[in-house]
Amino acid sequence: MTTPLARSTRPRHLVARLLEQPGLVHLVQGLEAPVLTRLIRHIGLEDAGEIVALATTEQLKGIFDEDLWRSERPGKDETFDADRFALWLEVMLEAGEAFAAQKLAELDEDLVTLALCKHVLVIDVDELAVQMSSAERSDDDDLVDKALESCLYQEFEGFRVIATNHRSWDAILQVLVELDRQHHALLRALLERCCAISSEHIEESGGLYDVLTSEEMLESDVAAEREDRREREGFVAPSAAVSFLNLARITPLEEILKASTYDAVTRAHFRAAAVKPRSAAAAGRRPGDGESAAPAEDVRRFLEVLREAEILPPAAEPPLLTAGPSRGGDLLFTAAVREVMARDPDLYAKRLLELSYLVNVLLSGCSHDGRALRPFEAVEAALCTCNLGFERLAGGRAGRKRPGPDELAATMTEHDAVKMFMAGWHLLHHEVSLVAGGALRRTLASLAKAQVDARAAREIERMARGLEADCDAGKPWRSRGGLARIELELGAEATSMFRALLDECPALPHGLREGAPTREGQALRFFSTAAQIRALHASLERPEASGAKGPARAARADAPGRPRRKRPQPGPGRRSR
Repeated sequence: MTTPLARSTRPRHLVARLLEQPGLVHLVQGLEAPVLTRLIRHIGLEDAGEIVALATTEQLKGIFDEDLWRSERPGKDETFDADRFALWLEVMLEAGEAFAAQKLAELDEDLVTLALCKHVLVIDVDELAVQMSSAERSDDDDLVDKALESCLYQEFEGFRVIATNHRSWDAILQVLVELDRQHHALLRALLERCCAISSEHIEESGGLYDVLTSEEMLESDVAAEREDRREREGFVAPSAAVSFLNLARITPLEEILKASTYDAVTRAHFRAAAVKPRSAAAAGRRPGDGESAAPAEDVRRFLEVLREAEILPPAAEPPLLTAGPSRGGDLLFTAAVREVMARDPDLYAKRLLELSYLVNVLLSGCSHDGRALRPFEAVEAALCTCNLGFERLAGGRAGRKRPGPDELAATMTEHDAVKMFMAGWHLLHHEVSLVAGGALRRTLASLAKAQVDARAAREIERMARGLEADCDAGKPWRSRGGLARIELELGAEATSMFRALLDECPALPHGLREGAPTREGQALRFFSTAAQIRALHASLERPEASGAKGPARAARADAPGRPRRKRPQPGPGRRSR
């Protein structure tokens, strides 16, 4: 029997169930942009035309800020995805040319200009005529002439709009024609700006297929405005996140522990977040404007459908850090946060705001296992890292009993979560990643000496040189990929351990997870206590733990000319056991 959950998670079935909801317009327009983004992604943009047609312009602005920008890897600045914009345009056109043109007219003009420049070339017809009639024609002019003869284009008054991306041309042309009909002044302003960009392209870039200098500048401006908007919503730009994490690595630990204010990157973030406007347009996302809101029962059913599809969290999901009583195995940091919640709600809210910022820093600027951290991983990593810093600020826990509630609350009151995270991140880098890098370098040196195969020895030595350079640069995680090439010599267990330790966000090797603090019965995957770091150091000091002794011994045993010890055979006077 098919359950409601199974039905709702199938995109087309989910669309059908949503369309059956009474007052769907009010319900959809009452969603925050991030929730509506998740809903559209769950359904699939190509199948979400009915939902997109109900979205307000303010919702679309928020969705575009998140959905139209892509990053190659964590910490890399996001760039505009022109193909994704073209797909959005096609979906909006399903609701009609008038709808699509109206939404474009209401969007930021810089964004629309940038999107058009990614798909078309705009040339002034009069200037083109002068160029083509010139008596001194060059070979380049002939190439441009041939290109113009074979391209798709449409003329609007004094401008020729030429397709540079044939796949998106039909959608672009439809919306331009409708803009010309309904928003003529706006279309002319857009074409003038695109024409200026195209002219500079022709004059300075030297060819139709080169990157436009002015287009890059426009994309930079649009990206900066987008980052400002998202920062006010709590997001952290990749460049800012990378700067913060690097600052935590290179700042001396004592300086971090003595700091009485936020670092410059964090101050800038919270300063931008503090001026977050509550615009009338944002308020307009809620059903209103003289119309009655959807009945409470309709809202309940609508939200339940979204929860079944896991677009919204379960209604009964406990808030982070506050669920259940304090347990002896809890992290000190989480226990301290709960103590502050009970004693000082304002300080509790401030610490949660700081924690939210740190989670967004990890999501935006840090990699884990060669990919971006997943949200639940980023939350756990932030909590564990803060706990490392909390322990250090509280005086360390070596040989001491667990602090009482008053001591926990006092430490959380005196020091902010950002300082705790920076201290913990510094420890992870210097006492985990770099220490593991040094241990691996020693292991590789032993392996190289013990190798009989010269080719394998050279590969190990090459790996060692690269690791040394990466450690000196403060980025040992760049050597993780090379471990696969020497796994046979290093051993699977040691390879797995070093891959976990050399990560940008280092994880606990499986052997150290035993006895780690647990959350909801599951062992934490990241370093959270000084005791774990000490256990790691002790483990790395044992040659067999790092893979150095076993492979080396095996290589010596297999060396040519080395006599093997023979097991004594039973004979007269000996009994076989």
